[in-house]
Amino acid sequence: MLLSGMSRRLAALSGLIVGAVTAIPMTGVRAEGIDTKTTHLMAIGICPPWKSLDTQACRRGVDAIQAALAKRLDIDDKNVTTLVNAAATTEGLKVAFAGLSGLGANDRLIIYANMHAGTLDPTAEAGPDNDVFVLWTNEKPAAVRFAVAEGDWIMASDFAGWVHALPAGEVIFILDACESGAVTPLFIEAHPQNNANRAEAVIVSAAASQFANFAADRSIALYSQQLAQSIADGRGTFQQAADFAASRTHTAAIAICDPLKSALEKAGMDPLSCAQQPATHDPDAVLTRIVLHD
Repeated sequence: MLLSGMSRRLAALSGLIVGAVTAIPMTGVRAEGIDTKTTHLMAIGICPPWKSLDTQACRRGVDAIQAALAKRLDIDDKNVTTLVNAAATTEGLKVAFAGLSGLGANDRLIIYANMHAGTLDPTAEAGPDNDVFVLWTNEKPAAVRFAVAEGDWIMASDFAGWVHALPAGEVIFILDACESGAVTPLFIEAHPQNNANRAEAVIVSAAASQFANFAADRSIALYSQQLAQSIADGRGTFQQAADFAASRTHTAAIAICDPLKSALEKAGMDPLSCAQQPATHDPDAVLTRIVLHD
């Protein structure tokens, strides 16, 4: 999912980029969870109606991730906050974050977001200071800068500030979006509000120079589907599930992108921008300590 620059070059390819998702055969006895923190989940999905995509694709991603995490990490329904499409405006997010202001050191917060993202300045590379999160609007804004200036969309750094302001003891941020790797530093050490004493981890669906693919029927984001399935069917730790999902996503993306190499080159794009590679950044080893269980 992407914004300006890259998205314009891909306009002619919008109906071509699809992915094949296969079952993940992970069987056996699953280890019991050993972490005593109370886990909370905020799940965000934003597929605006002016994009050439089923608006319910993000709902499916939210539902799949929520179901998998709730089962494997024993997340109580009362500790789940969902913001899908029209609910995921700037004001909607502010209210949701305010509702989590009572979290404390014994709480773990997982934030999953499936949305469009891209550069504020399309002439520069995506990075911590040049990345915009596209929130819900009924109509496409006239320009990215106008949408940010009017508060309809937000800078990734502002969203990260809201996350850092929460008093949770642990935070895991999962972002399924184009160029998502560009914002990783914002959610760990690079943000001025970062609390060095809080354990944090970031999972992104693509590198800073890559866009995110959809499943074969375009009903759900490829990585969201793979991650949900690897969590639901996997055993061991959260890190192992994320690693398996990353491997399966990259393999599927290569199969998707190889036939499109010529078309991508003609559009002025590096074919490697399609070969989606999810990544995990976990300096505090949070994900390796979280054990999935039945």
